[in-house]
Amino acid sequence: MAADVHENVFSEEQLLRPDVQAEDEEQFTRRVAVVTPEPPKSTCHSEPPVHSRRKRASDRAKKILFLLESKYDVLTEVCAEYEDWKEATSAADFDLLWCDTAIPADRFMKLKTFQKMNHFVGMSSITRKNNLGRNLLRMRKQFPKEYRFFPDTWILPTDMSDFKQQFTNVKKQTFIIKPDNGCQGKGIFLIRDVEKVPVDFSSTFVAQRYISKPLLLDGYKFDLRLYVLVSGCDPLRIFLHRKGLVRLASEQYVEPTKNNLSEVMVHLTNYAINKANPNFEENTNPDDAEDGHKRSWEAVQEHLRKEGHDVDTLILEIEDLIVKTLIAVQPSLSHFYHSCQPEDVYNGMCFEILGFDVMLDQKLQPWLLEVNHAPSFATESELDHQVKHEVLQDSFNLLDLNPEVRRQKKREARERMEQRSLGKKPCIEDRIAQEREFALIRNDWEDAQLQNGCSGYKRLYPSPEKEKAYWQVHDAAINIWEMMMGGTFRRAVRLSDPLEKPPVDESRVAGALSWHVVVGASCHVVCVLVTFVASCD
Repeated sequence: MAADVHENVFSEEQLLRPDVQAEDEEQFTRRVAVVTPEPPKSTCHSEPPVHSRRKRASDRAKKILFLLESKYDVLTEVCAEYEDWKEATSAADFDLLWCDTAIPADRFMKLKTFQKMNHFVGMSSITRKNNLGRNLLRMRKQFPKEYRFFPDTWILPTDMSDFKQQFTNVKKQTFIIKPDNGCQGKGIFLIRDVEKVPVDFSSTFVAQRYISKPLLLDGYKFDLRLYVLVSGCDPLRIFLHRKGLVRLASEQYVEPTKNNLSEVMVHLTNYAINKANPNFEENTNPDDAEDGHKRSWEAVQEHLRKEGHDVDTLILEIEDLIVKTLIAVQPSLSHFYHSCQPEDVYNGMCFEILGFDVMLDQKLQPWLLEVNHAPSFATESELDHQVKHEVLQDSFNLLDLNPEVRRQKKREARERMEQRSLGKKPCIEDRIAQEREFALIRNDWEDAQLQNGCSGYKRLYPSPEKEKAYWQVHDAAINIWEMMMGGTFRRAVRLSDPLEKPPVDESRVAGALSWHVVVGASCHVVCVLVTFVASCD
C-alpha cells in the first residue's frame, strides 16, 4: 500500500517542487556550506592506507556531521559551538541537514532513520497562504468559536462571488489582498471598492478582512514574529520559544481611507518593506521596549504589563492558536511522514522552525496572519543575533543528536533487514505499542531538558492533559482528512487513552467538507489530496 502512495502522490509536481520562497531569499547570494574535498594528490596507491581509513571512521563515530545548505552565518556559528559536531564533506553522509528552502518528498525518502532534516513534507498545508486559509476555514465550520483567531478569509478566484458580497454593506470595509505564495510583503495591497478586486484566473490570491483597530506601540502598528519548533508529527511535538520579535510599521498609524490605501509603511509591518524607509530606526538596545522599529517580544511584554494589560491571558491565547493551527493539518503531515519513512517508529527524522506572525487588536486579542516555513535568520542587529542564535541553539538541543543514538538506530536497521530476510514482519499491535513507548520516553527526556533552565522553549504539545483538551478538535481533523481521502487514517499515536473519548459530530464534519469540496465522477483521490495539502490552483 505504501508503494501505491509513493507512486500516486509523491510523483505529483505540486508536492515535489519547492514550497514557497524563503522569507528573505533575494537579500543574499545563496551559500551552500558544504566542504568540497580537494582532489587526491598523485600516489602509487589507489586507496588510502588502511590505518587512515580506520582513523577517519573512528573520528566519524565520535562526531555529529551537519550539512548546511544555507546562507545564514548565525547557523554556521551555532553549529561550530558544539565540540562534537563537524561539517559534512559529503552530501549523503550526515546526521543533520539544514536547508533554507523546502525539501521534496523524494529526498526525504532517501534519508536513513538516524538522519534529521529541518522541514516536513506537506508543511505547505499551512505555510502557503491559500492552504492555511482553506484548512482553518474547514475547522472553523465545525468549531466557530475555537477557530475565530484568524481574520475572515477568501481564496480568490474560487470564492470570488462570496467575496464580492462583502462590498454590499453601506459602511465601507477594508480588505487586504495577498499573493498566495509571496514573501517580504511583495504584491500586497488594500482595497475598499469591489472594482479593485483582482480578476486573474491564472493566479491565486488570499483576501482577508483588514484588522482596522490594531493595538499600537508609540502610535505604530505592529505584529509579532514568534518562533515555533515542531519536532514531530505523530504525535505532534510543538514548542514555543520565549524570545520573539516585534516588528513595527515605520510611519504613524491612521485608519485606512480611500486616500491612504497605498501607504504601505503605515499599514504593513513587514520588515523588508519598512527598512527601506529613511525614517526606519534599527534597534540598538534589545532590553528597551521603546527602541527602534524592531523590538524584543520579552521587553514589549513587560511594557504591556506596566500599561495594565493581561499579558498572561494573551500568551495562553497565542499558545492555543498555535496548537489548533497545527492540529488542523496533523493528519496530512503524519500521512506523508509515514508514507516516506514507513520504518521509522521514533517520529524524529523531521523538525521545523516555523515563524508564526500574530497581530494584536485593541482588546489584546491575537490574530494569526500567516505561518512562514523559512523565517529569516539574518542578523542585521544585535537584537536579531541575540534572538535567532538562542532559537537555533535551543532547537538543536531538543533534537537529541549524539553518536550513541546514531549507532543504536543503525543496529536496529540491520536487525530489521535480518528479520525481513527471514520472512518475519512485526505485527501492527507491536508497532503501536513501540511508537507509544518511544513517545513517552521522548517526552520524559524533553521535559528534563526544559526543566534544567537551559532552554528558552516551552512545550505546548503533547502531554496527557493537552491531548484530552484538544481530543475533539484532533478527531475532527482526522475525520475531515479521511472523508477527503476516501480512506482510513492510521491510528494516531497518543500518550494517553481517556476512558471517555469526546464524541465528534459527524454532521459538522460533512458540513465543513461540503462547503469547500466538490467531487465529480472523474475526480481522482490524488487530486483531492493535493487540494488539501499542496493546492490545486
